[in-house]
Amino acid sequence: MKVFVSVDMEGATGIVHNDQLLAGGYDYVRGRELLTGDVSAAVGAALSMDEVHHVVVCDGHGSMRNLLIERLPQNCEVVIGPASSKSLCQSEGLDASFSCVLFVGYHARAGSKDAVLPHTWIGSLVHEVRVNGRVFGETAINAAIAGEFGAPVVFVAGDEAVGREAKADLGDDLTTVAVKRATGPKAAICRTPEATAKDIRLGVLQAIEGWKTRKPFKVAGPVEFVIAFHQVAQADRAAKRPGVERTGEREIAVRRATYLEAIKDAWQTAEWTATENPEWLK
Repeated sequence: MKVFVSVDMEGATGIVHNDQLLAGGYDYVRGRELLTGDVSAAVGAALSMDEVHHVVVCDGHGSMRNLLIERLPQNCEVVIGPASSKSLCQSEGLDASFSCVLFVGYHARAGSKDAVLPHTWIGSLVHEVRVNGRVFGETAINAAIAGEFGAPVVFVAGDEAVGREAKADLGDDLTTVAVKRATGPKAAICRTPEATAKDIRLGVLQAIEGWKTRKPFKVAGPVEFVIAFHQVAQADRAAKRPGVERTGEREIAVRRATYLEAIKDAWQTAEWTATENPEWLK
């Protein structure tokens, strides 16, 4: 079987602050090492199972060039490069050949209480995402992509808040590992890499062992994908995109027949809106 791993960074072991997240931040080099440690633990556990013959990892944070590929186990491939060169963003490389999906380094959605670095997609841009009227964070967004290919999400690692969110969206039987507990949006009580790596390995083994009992998370079409922005000016710009409908002072909607069509166009709209680099992004 093949296993897909979607990776973000805010939910990784020891990550609590923006200085750890982007190139140029004084602690980014160490942040990359911490993230790679979590991913290596998950991939290594998956590949240790007789039934798993291949793992694909998608680096899905920021520049999407964060993972130290030389420190990952053999027999895995890594999707590297910015979202501008991808159609499925944090799920690039996923298709119907994969049996199940793991999320590592994930964080809670925008507006979440008691969460480390919560946001949805582009934190400076997006206030909320709703799919067919239901609020989605990145966990649900990417789980629904996996569902389009018939693959269930079986494991989520991140802070305690994303674990609660993931279970609420995907079911209480989902295997989760909490690597930290927020004391504020940029501070947390963090577990050590040795401890979290052990729990990630055990969690992945348990999750893959029972993958057949998990059902894919699906969004039935037609699909309305709503993005609520922080500012009116952001919605003004997004509404200029073809096929985008203005639905509120700070909201736009993308309506498509299927979830895959909707998610691709919605992400491109959000990305295009951010690239103008107006005053609110400086």
